[in-house]
Amino acid sequence: MNKHNQRRERRLNRERAGPDPLSASHVRLRICEEAARIMAEQGVRDFQAAKEKAATRLGLPRRNTALPTNLEVEGALSRRLRLFSAESVKARQRRLLTAAAMAMDWLSDFQPRLVGALLRGNVTERTPVELHVFAETSEEVLAQLTETGAHITTLEKRVRFSPKRYQQIPLFSFDWDEAPIEVMTFRTKEIREAPLCPVEGRPMTRARLSRVEEILESVPDRI
Repeated sequence: MNKHNQRRERRLNRERAGPDPLSASHVRLRICEEAARIMAEQGVRDFQAAKEKAATRLGLPRRNTALPTNLEVEGALSRRLRLFSAESVKARQRRLLTAAAMAMDWLSDFQPRLVGALLRGNVTERTPVELHVFAETSEEVLAQLTETGAHITTLEKRVRFSPKRYQQIPLFSFDWDEAPIEVMTFRTKEIREAPLCPVEGRPMTRARLSRVEEILESVPDRI
């Protein structure tokens, strides 16, 4: 067999065998799919944590292992949710959007904006309603929330405004009609400067109440 035919035979054998299980692209794909499964089934919200957990489960070394991007994992998560739990996802989405609209109406004095996974449409069983509100002090927001009678947990969340600039933001966590709500309080002037999206690395999209109501109307009761 001449060299040309030998090369052709080797190429055909590779095609029959499918992708190299040790190739970098195949490893990234395996991590991506496993990370998406972890986020969907276990409610893990942090992309980096999900990817590292996926790599460990697959027996891959953390060093020298090329991890997929957050955007790749989000895409895999979206596909998994549509494939395995589309009906329940839509039901949860409607419930959370309804709670978001009610909470935003209650907090209207603080120019609330919806952000995060709910706005992006990837809703798991542990996805909360994430709101940004704007006030001179977080105490003003807390006083308004206290009037709901809900049990409120006060926390802080570290958000990124640029590759080297991080900030601790006051966060109030509570349930509204059995839907988990997280309210992050920014200074009034920060309404013009959104933190970076952990998925895309660009300034986060923030939706007003009118936009939330439009999305809610577009979500079918049944599919």
